Amino acid sequence: MTTVLLFIAVLSFLIAIHEAGHLISAKLAGVWVHEYSIGFGPSLISRKVNETDYSLKPIPFGGYVKMAGEDVEREADQDDDVPEARKFYSQPPGTKMLISISGPAMNLIAAILIMIIVVGVTGTPRVSIYGFLENSPSRGTLERGDQVLSIEGERVTSTNQLNSLIQQGKGDPLRVTVHRDGEERVLSLNPRYYEEYEKYMLGVKLGSAMTNEVTQVDDDSLLGKAGLKPGDRITEIKGIPVKNGASVVNALEELKKGESVSFTVTRNDETVDLKVEPEDPEEVFTGFSLKTIRDPVGPITAISQGFNQIKSIIILTYQGIRMIIKGEMAAGQAVAGPVGIANILGQSARQGVYSLFFMISLISLNLGLINLVPFPALDGSRIGYATYELIRGKPIPPEKEGLINSIGFMILIGLMIFITYKDIIRFFT
Repeated sequence: MTTVLLFIAVLSFLIAIHEAGHLISAKLAGVWVHEYSIGFGPSLISRKVNETDYSLKPIPFGGYVKMAGEDVEREADQDDDVPEARKFYSQPPGTKMLISISGPAMNLIAAILIMIIVVGVTGTPRVSIYGFLENSPSRGTLERGDQVLSIEGERVTSTNQLNSLIQQGKGDPLRVTVHRDGEERVLSLNPRYYEEYEKYMLGVKLGSAMTNEVTQVDDDSLLGKAGLKPGDRITEIKGIPVKNGASVVNALEELKKGESVSFTVTRNDETVDLKVEPEDPEEVFTGFSLKTIRDPVGPITAISQGFNQIKSIIILTYQGIRMIIKGEMAAGQAVAGPVGIANILGQSARQGVYSLFFMISLISLNLGLINLVPFPALDGSRIGYATYELIRGKPIPPEKEGLINSIGFMILIGLMIFITYKDIIRFFT
């Protein structure tokens, strides 16, 4: 129930932001707005302010801003008393574009602001050493679990920044400050140029620094069924002491197929022994999360990291679309419907504040990007119609535009039903 309520709250919030973008730009352009609605169906709450009804409706999978003259064929009677100059179809193409793009733009702005706020509140994760590449110049100087604090006196806040600082050195020795065993150490490291990567590197595998404290466990995972609980501290794996995320990963990487694994954890000052017998070693890695070590940041760093996160998400989205087009990834793996999104939000909430708000930011960003696709019934199609009008000097006939949008809407509804069905099947398998 908590997951469902969280899903409805997040989706309604993002839809409200999206539709507010259309509402504000329409009002500023002088367009008559009949209704601003969050959800579909009969109104649960409705209040009229000037000419506009503001409504909250029970079906939370969308919303709309109903403007005068938006659908000439269907709304002629309702628009009889509206001045011609205040109807949507009477606006110049540039105004139509602005009104159409304002919804996706608001989702993009919301995604950036959420990301900046969550980075500012939770801080940035420390970068940790998780292993070494072949012929690593850092092996023997750096150790697994070292947390990289700074390079040449400049604080490291992400793996991207770390790699950038290494390239700036152009292969010269670097003064690297790390946190190890509760104290800071200053080390001198000589980057090596890796031909296959075409850049200077320290020859290490990097990741977010984590403790050995468990923050989230899936009940149906192998370790969840064995009795692992949030708050447990993993102290031994196969009798080998572990003290941080890197040592946990290192111990699990040594597993062989069919090998049983013993865990020792501390729980409420008591020692608990757990044992699992995975068919595949990968099963042990999944279904639980460890606590990430984060450092507080100032507003400038929060803004910079927030924008960098959004940039990374856009790049990953583009790469995912390319993989789907090339057939390298099934569309069902990359696309989630309402059930899938609700499940992802629930998992993110259990992992902590950062994961939850990162996912909200991601959903907002994707909501904006998807609506820019020039497909009938999406905002992108209205931008396309306005572009056509701008080039040809006359709009698409209203009856043709209405027919195209109706067909597009039915296709979108069909896709949503199909994706939801796939989500449900995936959820129970």
